[in-house]
Amino acid sequence: MEPLRGLIFGIERFALHDGPGIRTLVFMKGCPLRCLWCSSPQTQEPHAQITYDYSACRKCGACAASCPTQALTFSPDSGVRADFTLCDRCDKCLTVCPGNALQLMGRWLSTEDLFREVTRDSAFFRRSKGGITVGGGEPTFQPRFVSEFMRRCKDSNIHTAMETCGYCPWESLDNILEHTDTVFMDIKHMDDRVHRRLTGVSNRSIRENARKVAQKRPLIVRIPVVPGLNDSEENVRATAKFAAQLGKNLLRIELLPYHKLGLGNYERLGKNYQLTEVEPPSDERMELLRSATEGCGIQVRVAGRGL
Repeated sequence: MEPLRGLIFGIERFALHDGPGIRTLVFMKGCPLRCLWCSSPQTQEPHAQITYDYSACRKCGACAASCPTQALTFSPDSGVRADFTLCDRCDKCLTVCPGNALQLMGRWLSTEDLFREVTRDSAFFRRSKGGITVGGGEPTFQPRFVSEFMRRCKDSNIHTAMETCGYCPWESLDNILEHTDTVFMDIKHMDDRVHRRLTGVSNRSIRENARKVAQKRPLIVRIPVVPGLNDSEENVRATAKFAAQLGKNLLRIELLPYHKLGLGNYERLGKNYQLTEVEPPSDERMELLRSATEGCGIQVRVAGRGL
């Protein structure tokens, strides 16, 4: 029988903010949401993708000459232009680029291969009471693979956590929960119409899944705070009130300040970023939003800080 394989975007070691202790993060590929502020657009598609880094390009034109679909074109004046909607994934350009300006985003791994990679960090897990956190993209896009990988970790007494958008069939989420110690779930906006506009999907199943998760596992609700889109005191307070009703397994809310660290990812994919005019929220604004939740009866933190 063929081993179960999953499409992985990347692995990050020595993380400190996505669960207890020192953690190794596994980023799955594929996501059902299209958040306007997404900082990792290369994790959205459920297949491997080629990206182009202009700063690493030697302007030799070898990639364009090898491309059978004209997804890559070249001129001495403007250099390489990429239109990856035309790419048929023959991957010829990857083999001829001398500067590694073209890179493949996404690799297939078996659960055992991934387990071997993350357990290189086992000593750090033991000393810090850390573990692994699976995010994305969206882990529930590949539920069988993630569930089996998490089971493998739990069988080895490794703490497991999952970051999810919550937009998925309950069965997909529930199967992974069987082997998950802690869940982080984003709630982008409480108003369903606004949520659709910001992410492309309804928040109804997300809210329902949050209720179900909180009945089974410790849950941390996260709110990405994006100025002008979801940073009203009314929305943050409404989210806190919703979270407060989830019961004793709700550990806290974390406010995640918007940032622009993903702009280069859009450039490398040849995509336009829609929020170029939006600036990160100030510390004062984040503290105001945190204080707006006081009285809701739950702990609220600004990510990367204390209480």
